[in-house]
Amino acid sequence: MAASIVDRLRDAALRCCQDEEIEDLKASTQDFLDMLESPLNNLELRKESSANWLAQCEQVLQEAVDLLDPSLPSGLVLCEKIGLELPKVAVKFVSLSQACQDHCLSIIEDLAENCSPREMFAAFMEALNMYTTSETLICCIPLVQGLSIVFSRLKRRQGQFFQEASIGLLALVRLAAQDEGGEEEEETPMETVQGMDGHNVFTLGQVRAAIVNDIVQLAQTVRETCDTVGVVEQREYFQQRLGMFALQILGITGEKVACPGTEVPVSVMELAELLPFCGLSLLRLLTGDQIEDLIETTSDEISEQVNGKNTKKLEASKGAALAVYWTLFNNQVAEAAEVTLKSIKEVLQFSGRRGIVAALSVAASLLTGQSSRPLSSVAAKGLALVDTILELVSSLTYSFDDEEAERWLALVLRIIPTLQRLQNVVVYALNVEMRRQGYAAFKKVIQDVVPEAARLQCLQMLINDCVSPSLVSLHLILIKDEIARAWPPSPQQQKEPIRDANPLRERLHTGAFASPFISNDVLDVIGSVLRPKNGTPPDLPDQIDSVQSALNLYRFILIRESSGKTNHTGILSKEALTMARKQWLLPLREHLGGVSVGLMGEADEMSSAMALAIDNLQSVVYRCLELNEEVFAQL
Repeated sequence: MAASIVDRLRDAALRCCQDEEIEDLKASTQDFLDMLESPLNNLELRKESSANWLAQCEQVLQEAVDLLDPSLPSGLVLCEKIGLELPKVAVKFVSLSQACQDHCLSIIEDLAENCSPREMFAAFMEALNMYTTSETLICCIPLVQGLSIVFSRLKRRQGQFFQEASIGLLALVRLAAQDEGGEEEEETPMETVQGMDGHNVFTLGQVRAAIVNDIVQLAQTVRETCDTVGVVEQREYFQQRLGMFALQILGITGEKVACPGTEVPVSVMELAELLPFCGLSLLRLLTGDQIEDLIETTSDEISEQVNGKNTKKLEASKGAALAVYWTLFNNQVAEAAEVTLKSIKEVLQFSGRRGIVAALSVAASLLTGQSSRPLSSVAAKGLALVDTILELVSSLTYSFDDEEAERWLALVLRIIPTLQRLQNVVVYALNVEMRRQGYAAFKKVIQDVVPEAARLQCLQMLINDCVSPSLVSLHLILIKDEIARAWPPSPQQQKEPIRDANPLRERLHTGAFASPFISNDVLDVIGSVLRPKNGTPPDLPDQIDSVQSALNLYRFILIRESSGKTNHTGILSKEALTMARKQWLLPLREHLGGVSVGLMGEADEMSSAMALAIDNLQSVVYRCLELNEEVFAQL
């Protein structure tokens, strides 16, 4: 049967070479493709003998390679006449055996090297879009390799072709970087068509790695193509698109290349070397608006909506962060990217608080994963980069202008996403040490980077949107520490000299600056926990941690104000005391009583422990009520 198919394939090839009429050529081309694909559809033979079936597939594909030999006049003619449709069929054989892989790649290379590069670009991209699915991922490998050859042959409009190709290639990279079954899927052999070739066991990891490596190599080919563009403006635009492409690849595949150990993945080195060529500076990517500028320059306003730009920004930010990470922790990458630790510190110092916030935002982009839980390998690198940036800027001082409201309001909006990503590490990290490291970084950002006048507003916004009561509790404890640190000195202490390098501390000492932590804004934060937006008592026992911390904070301020005979926060006014008693404490006492009664009816160990926690919380509420009433009676 195999001989019959081979003969019919030869006959179809001969007719393709001879036919000149469009309809005749279309019919003969379809006959050739049908004959080439027919072994794949021979299910009867496959069931009888998979070995014979595989041999037939290899024999027919080998015959196609011989018929398409471009060194023969007939082979060159055949390539030109069926080249547009052939790639879609040829790549179907790629997963059968090593021989089929070799034959398929030979066909793709012959087409790419000898047919019109523009026509082959269209053919390869059509096939690539068709096979960019989880089930047919392996079929894309020879197509990407063929595109590399095509780009090396293009002589005009290279930038436009790359713009079109980059959309499909990035979609392919995103698919290749996806996790579809957890971490264990990397070790699961990918199903093969014949399921019996012991030399042809493909793992999903191998296929993904091959695709990423081939696309990185394609980017290197495109880099060489850039040099051939004669018009300066067109070349610069081409380079910008290539730079964005390199950053996005690095960002998309970051969870794969950010592997444990100190060895730098080859793809990181090659992509890092592309950045300076494309006019991109890691320093400007890290501390400025170069990513934003790049997005605006390389975005198609007609076809790219806001979500598309947001995706590009996140991917490019991750790519920049990973490049900076490897730069800081590997000298080889530092040389390729032309960056040093000293140069990063100098730029951070020059850019001020705004640049530092931008740098932390880029670094924190590594703390996001494809699920709600950060992936540990990348999150660890993100935390290391955040810590390094914070260490670099720990000794820097800021212009006092940064403290003015019109200056820091924009910074608050910029820093909130970074703080939220650090929160996610605290909540979702896989080990205790990473959670501790995440919260330590969170505190450093709040205390060392966020302007003094904006810290309470930042924490209030985070508390309002936080879904973790334990994390809200930590934020309230941090607010308590800030209140203690910013508390105005007594009249006697104001007379004493202060020797503090921080000008803000001096202004606090002299009373020239009123910290938001020493104002009635703090009461608003407490109220947001004890009486949420809906006006009902908090959800107990789920929110017991945050409620207890809010009560402790209220008691701390109440005692401090009353003992010092001050009222900086307004907590001792009749209105504030009455509001706290009627809207916070009394409804909470009644609610706790109902929860306690409900828990008494349950006899399991967890309910007993929760009942004990509710009892402790009730004692805090009673103490707050007593203090409130004592102070009110003295007014």
